[in-house]
This record gives sequence, C-alpha cells and structure tokens, in this order.
Amino acid sequence: MSWTSETFGRGTGTLADVADGPALPAASRGENLRLTLGYFLPNYLKGVFRARPRVARLVAALDPNRRGLELMRDLRRRHGRGPVVVRGTSGPTLLVLDADDARQVLAGPVGVYAVDTWEKVNGFAAVQPEALVASHGRQRTARRAFNDAVLDAGAPVHRLAGHFLRVAGEESRALLGPRAEAGLSAQQVRERIERMGRRCFLGEAAAGDEEFSRLLGELLAEANWMGARRWRRARTRRLRRRMMQRQARYLCDADAHSLTGLFRTAPRGPETAPEGQVAHWFLALGVVHAAVVQTLALLATHPVQYRRAVEEVREADRAHGAHTAAGFERMPYLRACVQDAARLWPPVPSLMRRTTAETRWRAAVAPGGMNVLVPAAFHARDDERIDYAHRFAPEKWLDGTAEGDWAVSPFSRGEAQCSGMELGLLLATGFVAEFLRGGELAVAGVRMGPLRPLPYTVDLTRLRIGYRPYRTAEGS
Repeated sequence: MSWTSETFGRGTGTLADVADGPALPAASRGENLRLTLGYFLPNYLKGVFRARPRVARLVAALDPNRRGLELMRDLRRRHGRGPVVVRGTSGPTLLVLDADDARQVLAGPVGVYAVDTWEKVNGFAAVQPEALVASHGRQRTARRAFNDAVLDAGAPVHRLAGHFLRVAGEESRALLGPRAEAGLSAQQVRERIERMGRRCFLGEAAAGDEEFSRLLGELLAEANWMGARRWRRARTRRLRRRMMQRQARYLCDADAHSLTGLFRTAPRGPETAPEGQVAHWFLALGVVHAAVVQTLALLATHPVQYRRAVEEVREADRAHGAHTAAGFERMPYLRACVQDAARLWPPVPSLMRRTTAETRWRAAVAPGGMNVLVPAAFHARDDERIDYAHRFAPEKWLDGTAEGDWAVSPFSRGEAQCSGMELGLLLATGFVAEFLRGGELAVAGVRMGPLRPLPYTVDLTRLRIGYRPYRTAEGS
C-alpha cells in the first residue's frame, strides 16, 4: 500500500547522479507547481491513512483526480512515454506515465523497488512500526511469510471463508432495517465493516470492542501527519499502548475462527512481530469499505449489471446455500463488480516505491535512492489507452483484459501485492451480496449512470445508499 503525498518523499538521487545515457525528462517549475497544487496536495490533505471527512468533502469539490489526470496526460504528450522527474520539497520522484514502465516497477523485485518509503515508515511509526509495508530486507521477508500464511495469500478462498462470509452477511443484514429506506451513509456502512473486521480478525469476543477501533482511528489520524507533530509523540505512544493492550486480550485467548487463531501455525522468527501486523489489516478495511460503497452505488445506477449480479447471487444460493465458500466461488461476476469499483476509484490512487539501485528506463538510467510513483488512478482511467476507462465494466475482469493489464492495479501487483487482496475481495463481495438477496437499491449524492462517463471523483461523505425490501403480493 502506498500514499498520495508523492512529491514529499525523501529520495536522495538527483539528475546529476545518472552515470550514463540520456537524461530523463524533468517537469518544469510550472508543471511541478500545477501537479502539486492540483493533485498531490489535495489528496494528501484529505487524509492518507485516515480520511478527514470535512477536508475530504472540500477536496472532492475540486475534483483533484480529474485535474491530476489531465496534467499527467499533458506531461506525457510533452515529455514522451518515459518517466518524468517531478521535484518535490525533499527530492526527485519518477512519475511513471507509461503502462510498460508501470509493469517494470510493479513486477520488479522489492529489493530494488522497495515499498518502505519515507511516508510509510514515518506514518506507521505512530500506529505499527513493525508493519509489513514499512519493512525491508530480512524483516520484510519474515513478515511477508507470516502475513501470506495467515491471510492465505494467493488462495481464491480463505480456509475460514465459510465463517467469514456468515459474519459479513450478518453485519450487512444488520443495516437493512427501516432506516435503510431513507438512505445509509458511508459512515454507517463503515461501522458495520469495522465490526465485521473485529470478529474476523480478532474473534467474536472483540465484536463489540468499539474502543479498540476508536483508538486505532485516532492513531491513523495522527499517522496522516507522518511524524510532523512531534509534540504529540508522548500522547501517541499512550494511545498505541492502550490499543495494544486491548489487542493482547484477543491474542492470548485466540478464537479458532479468527485470523489470530491461525498465528500458532504460521511461520515466524525473531523479526516477525506477529502482533505488529494486525493494525495494518484493519487499515486495509478502509479499502474494503470504499469498494463496498462504490460497488453498491454502481449497481444501483446500472440496471443491466444489477440484474446480472442479483441473478448470480440467487443461483449461487440455490446451488450451495447462502454464506458458503462454494456459493462465493459461484459469484465471479459480483466479485468482478467489486474489482471494477476499485479500479474506477482506487482507494490508494498512487503506488509509491523507492529505488535501492540504479534503474534503467529504455535508454536512460536513473540513480538509486529515488522515489518512483505509479499513479494507479491515472492508468486505470487512461482513455487514450483503454476503451473502458470511464464506464462500469466488470466483464473486463472476467475476460482477462483488466487482470492482464499490470497498469490497472487497484491492489498493487507482483511481490508488493497486498497479502490480503483475496480475503478483502471475499469480505467485500459477501457484504454486497447481502444487499442483493432481498431488496432493491437506490443511491443519492452522486450522479452516475450507464449513458454518461463516470465521474473521476466520488465524495463518500455525501453518498447515501438506499435499500428497500422486495414487495411481495399479499398472501404470497
């Protein structure tokens, strides 16, 4: 996972460090200023680790995604396909504007394109300094093996999928009372997803532990400042200590039907820090939350896709029963709907790396110690390259088009791909499926539809998801 404060990274390379070959193109002062003010800074201000709702609403009105994508297209037209060096306050960053170059970065080894950027290390210092995404070298290897084992990375269905899908269904169904007809806010959905996360990650004993989620939320809000507010460090340490004490209760007496119950059999060593991986899983619930709300909004405004998804859920339930792993495997279209919602509005719009050695970009060579930024939101909506850029196209995930395009990477790719990607998709799909089992959807607060290009920016703070149970004939 990576962040949107791209031009504030602390890469140490400079253009003068390039040993041989032609120089990489560099953005002008005016281009840097427009990119920073129009895209990087607004996305940073709305919250990197935890959304700031009021700021996010103001930022959404500026439509920074559209402005940023237009600026990136202009940079590519002016400077060509290769990366463009954009200069931030702390050093140069390679802005990757070509799909082939994006694949080079994402498919490259994390030993060269390292994920522990300055933003992540400083941000996670407040929350979980031992987190996988803030690790490098032997520590990363050990922590990745642990995360992969517990999260069943690479497996389409987690070993605890049956229980997790039941939990997702229960928490989703709890929203579908009378108040849903008036419209559910994104915050109401978030609260249920956080409860789902506590049950699945920490166990049933943590279901009502809202204090744990509150403490984590405060730490993530502090992480947005990336260590800049030094006078709050003592308070942050106290918050983290209290959160870890609550977490320890569930680790000591682990629920066998939770992720913590899988710790005993997962590989570990002196540098693994198992307890230090949990907070990042809860952070990733923000990705699940955004994907769920966006998927519901898209289905509510796209009748053809909605009818297909509803019929798929019904057939899966008839064949295998609701909330079952076998039923989930019969829902590839709904899963693709979730994936495309994440493509259209990536929860992490920019994937950040730092180079640890010289890297070659066609004929040019860049020195080590530079930031590399793959703007996932730009590549996923690049209408000069893909014909489905601005429409809801879940079929592109089913036919392999989107899956085979490494520049379309809402969950990253390669060695740095999120260990919990498949689990996150399972939870999101299970949560959405419950809305489709017995009612009809509506949406307010956003203008979407199949006959117009989808917006570049969605303001989740204004979004309302309406749900009304199907009306049956009297006596039926």
